[in-house]
Amino acid sequence: MLWNFKKKPVVVTIHGFGAKTSSEMDDLASFLKKNGYEVIQFDLYDISDPEDADLNSWIGKAEQAMKNAFEKTDEVYLIGFSMGGVIASYLATLFRVKCLILVAPAFHYINLQMAKTATKKTFSSSSSAKGPSPSKAQTKTFTGIIDRYKESITHVDCPILILHGTKDEVIDPSSSSLEYKRIRHERKRLLLIEDAPHRLLYTKEFEPTAFSIILLMLKGKLI
Repeated sequence: MLWNFKKKPVVVTIHGFGAKTSSEMDDLASFLKKNGYEVIQFDLYDISDPEDADLNSWIGKAEQAMKNAFEKTDEVYLIGFSMGGVIASYLATLFRVKCLILVAPAFHYINLQMAKTATKKTFSSSSSAKGPSPSKAQTKTFTGIIDRYKESITHVDCPILILHGTKDEVIDPSSSSLEYKRIRHERKRLLLIEDAPHRLLYTKEFEPTAFSIILLMLKGKLI
């Protein structure tokens, strides 16, 4: 007898710029796995290696993660946070994903020092109290990625959800409002989460709201 096992849908997550790298997606990944999804997490760069700052290498890792996902199934979804949102937008122009979810995407960053301070605070309050922060070279790569790929959002041909907190201290929510207007695909939605900070994917108070919205989008029940 041949058993017809249904392949799990795969969600590829792209982390933001900071010390936590892919671990900032841990809570979301755990939630999605409990709801029947396979989740791919990976680090764009090695936070402990200040010289790991080659832009093409970072993007190459992201493209390889997408190729790995499509080797598993054709049902692939893409979620990007902050800088990862810009990269995810670019990836969505290359790969036929079911939908694209952007969380506090960094299309227009307010202040690099503010961003680095925010990620340091988050990292220092975690279990690894004193760890490395992004180097100057890595910060330059971050700005290079934004500059190179920020126009990708206008070329995405799949349903798009943008989530943003109204109290984002790193990326002003008006940035997402501007980019939302530039999206050409008809199936799109911008949702603002009241009082949520930049790191809403790993702030316990806002995780239930953000995760439930993301799940609705993945299931095709939001737009």
